[in-house]
Amino acid sequence: MTVMRRTRCALAMFMLLAVSAGAQVIDRSIAVVNHKLVTWSELDAEMRFEALENHRPLAALTEADRHAAFDRLLQERILREQMQGVAPASGSEIAALLTEIRTNWSATQDDAAWGKVLTRYGLTVDDVRQKIATQIEVMRFIEERMRPLARVSRKEVEDYYTLTLAPQVAAKGGKLETYEELAPKIRELLTEQKMSDETEKWLKQLRAQASVQVLWEAVREPQPTADIHAPASASP
Repeated sequence: MTVMRRTRCALAMFMLLAVSAGAQVIDRSIAVVNHKLVTWSELDAEMRFEALENHRPLAALTEADRHAAFDRLLQERILREQMQGVAPASGSEIAALLTEIRTNWSATQDDAAWGKVLTRYGLTVDDVRQKIATQIEVMRFIEERMRPLARVSRKEVEDYYTLTLAPQVAAKGGKLETYEELAPKIRELLTEQKMSDETEKWLKQLRAQASVQVLWEAVREPQPTADIHAPASASP
């Protein structure tokens, strides 16, 4: 292993340990997305919130988690430029999702217990509310943009009922409900699948069109894809 590689590995491990231990890390720019900086503190907050939301210990975070969090940050930054006019998340929407997270921590009614959880994860109430608001607004934007593109024909619904669902139910020895009963559910299922496919294609297009420079090797994919354009001179 070269000296440079050992240095990069050591730095990457240090940053992971900093998240796990809640250490204070000097902020730094880790990427530029369409001429706007992405900082380590933003990545740090993304990783902490993801761990909190999924009830995972900070010490369990891995390099793969850091890559995933970094990718989410890039995607959010790129989407934000498309989101003009999207209605902001309401207080009731934020409160509903916040209640779900608190319930997972058995701290729905216990503010003191919830405060301890936030302290453990190095987050504030405002940090969490902002992350939740961003999630709501991004999902709302995608829903509004993609649902009109996800048109499902009657034939597609009928084919799913006859060619997919009926054989599955028969194989399990179950009783198949009538087409009329299941058609609305099948249509919604197929719509969601098409929305997911259309969203994935659209996000890939946006990513390919975006100007993305990775300034810190530790957040670069192990095998960088063609749609991430890092400067050759970038160093950790």
